[in-house]
Amino acid sequence: MFVLHRPLGIFSCFLLLSSLCASQTKLHLAPLPNDPLELATGSTQIADTPERRALVLGLLERARQNNAMHTPGGAPFTLKASFNSSGQNRYVGPGETEETWISGERWRWTARLGDYSQLRISYRGLPYDEKSPGPAPLRLQMARAAIFWPVAGNFAAASLRLASAKWDGVDVMCILRSDGEGSNPEKSNTTVGRRWEETEYCIDPKLGLLRAYSDAPGIYTVFDYSDSLHFHGRTLARQISVVEGGNTILQIHLDSIEDPNESEPNLFVPSPQMLARGPGPFLMGRIHFSQTAPAPTGHAGEVQPVVVIASLDKDGKVLEAEALQNSDSSLSNAALALVQHSTYAPSSSERLTQRTAFVEVRFVGKD
Repeated sequence: MFVLHRPLGIFSCFLLLSSLCASQTKLHLAPLPNDPLELATGSTQIADTPERRALVLGLLERARQNNAMHTPGGAPFTLKASFNSSGQNRYVGPGETEETWISGERWRWTARLGDYSQLRISYRGLPYDEKSPGPAPLRLQMARAAIFWPVAGNFAAASLRLASAKWDGVDVMCILRSDGEGSNPEKSNTTVGRRWEETEYCIDPKLGLLRAYSDAPGIYTVFDYSDSLHFHGRTLARQISVVEGGNTILQIHLDSIEDPNESEPNLFVPSPQMLARGPGPFLMGRIHFSQTAPAPTGHAGEVQPVVVIASLDKDGKVLEAEALQNSDSSLSNAALALVQHSTYAPSSSERLTQRTAFVEVRFVGKD
């Protein structure tokens, strides 16, 4: 993905990135920071045979199907959840969401967090909003991802590695997924633990339950099944925690889930005012890419990554952003400022969209 910095012309930016990338080949990436929620820290195995890949893909798909509430043909539901957001963010405090889902084209949800509130109805395959308060908060997007589609993406063509671990006294299999340059088998075979570009899913292989997942180092979503909900063959964690940079920034509680009441005829029909306003933005899935930059003064040697989670509009403009590493404030602040002042590749969709991006900023220092 090309990254265009507002202060630079396209050609100047291209030369800068090319120069930095060339110098990066002579340096090594710094190791991942220590984190008690980083479970894949030991030796790994590559899913490099048909039998092993089938086993891993089957385990991922089992966990996906258990949590993917929007699966075509799945049981309709009405789900209510409450959550609390904290940390350095505009949208903090208590929040709630309720969703009634019949199919991919027939659903409605409400959400409230801070000074944001919204009613959204899908009508003939398009989302219509009760009001136009601006983009959906990043923390709300994170909560919905944890509840409705924690296991996301196409795994069939990805590089997959395995690591055994324990979580809360339970044996889990952690699956590390990467694409692009990170999928080099020789590189994978010599790596102990997780790499910066990998997403991580830790699954109970006996029950097929997702215990934790991490879109990027520094952010971890943990599922507590001690008081689980059961619905049409699914086992859902009632408590979900999202930990960012060592701090719990979202505590999610699934209050209830039940079969929906479809007797109200106008439940899925937008008001005339909503229709007149036109469709709202589609909330898209998570994307990952890297960005290279010169390190601040005083940093040399290793390439030091900092991952920033950001919400992007259709044109690639950054709406919100948070740095996931905080062990070095100068690097974290520099990465956050870089992302906030960057404009990224626009969405390929012709519709209005809002995307969640994980930007791995790789700082290269001068020796």
